Order: sequence, then structure tokens, then C-alpha cells
Amino acid sequence: MQEIPAETPEHRWEPLSLEEVKRLLGPVAAPWWVAGGHALDMFLGHETRQHVDIDVAILRRDQKAFLDALREWDVQIAHNGELIPLKPGEAITKPEHHELWARETPDGPWRLELLLEESDGKRWSYRRNDRIGLNVADLGRRDSYGIQFIRPEVMLLYKSHSPRPADETDFLYALPRLDVAQKGWLSGALYTTDPKHRWLERMK
Repeated sequence: MQEIPAETPEHRWEPLSLEEVKRLLGPVAAPWWVAGGHALDMFLGHETRQHVDIDVAILRRDQKAFLDALREWDVQIAHNGELIPLKPGEAITKPEHHELWARETPDGPWRLELLLEESDGKRWSYRRNDRIGLNVADLGRRDSYGIQFIRPEVMLLYKSHSPRPADETDFLYALPRLDVAQKGWLSGALYTTDPKHRWLERMK
């Protein structure tokens, strides 16, 4: 989630529930995945902590389909601690612009964050290092209600970059539940991005 001051009314959040997200985005004919702490909770099968927002990952190339679904909403780019209004029909092409906040009215609370993921054909690539990737079809898993969420090892890779206390907590909850293949993938990805990352020692 973009680190933007939350003490002012224009930055308050009342996130959609998973069921509301499913109703809103279910009709879109493009893949989407619940991300962030919610994704790890879906992997674990229970809620581990309170979440102040809800993140949904989409492929950057599919952004128009999702912005069409949110055409009646106020959607803004979250970047470097600021919110940048999104113009109607504007395509988001700058790699550094990868987070969108959405709310139903301009004076209402924020309800949803969209995360733009990079891809090339059938391959998803990690935004911070495109040497790391997966088949798009393997990027997520489904819960018992059919909602896709980002694989835990991928979600932890994102959280490993300048981890906050909540990210450290998420790592400690998820690590014991990762299987050998998941730990292997995450270890390899961490080593690629930062061979001295402190999480690597914990995964031995």
C-alpha cells in the first residue's frame, strides 16, 4: 500500500469486503487477484490481523477493462506520498505509476487499491527485477469461493522490500505454511534481489 498520510479526511479508508470486490470486478473479462495482507490471510485460511485497505492486483495491459468497471468512481494514482487525479481515458504507462486508489465519490472514503503488474505475453514479471517471473496462469491461487489471490511466495517477495512491522508479522505467520517449492522460489527470488536479505537466514 502506498504510504500516504492517513490522518486527514481525504485519506480515510473504508475498504470493500471480499464479497463486494467479487461483485464489482467479477464481470471483468480479465484476471485479477486479491493482494497484500488479505492474500496471505486467504492462503492461511484465517485473518491474522486487521487490514486498513484492500489491494487487488491486475495486469497493466488490462487496465482499461478495470477502469471501465470503475468509470463512475473517483480513481487517482498514488505515487511518492501524493494522489494524482486520473483523467478520463488516460492510460497509465509510466512504470513508477503502479498504484491506483478508488472511491465511489470524490468526498467519500477510499474503498479499493489496484496494483498494476507487469507482463509480457504469458509471463508475469516482478516489478522491481524483471529477471524474476512466473507464468501468468501460475501467479495466483483460488480460495473455496473461487476468488483468486496472489501466491504467498510472490506476496512475501513484494513485502520483503523495506518491510514494515506488519510485513514482518505476515512473513512470520506465512513461513511455516510454505511448502518446499514455495520456500525455494522465494529464497531464489530474495537472493536475486538482495543476497544479504535477513529473511534468507530464517528460511534455511
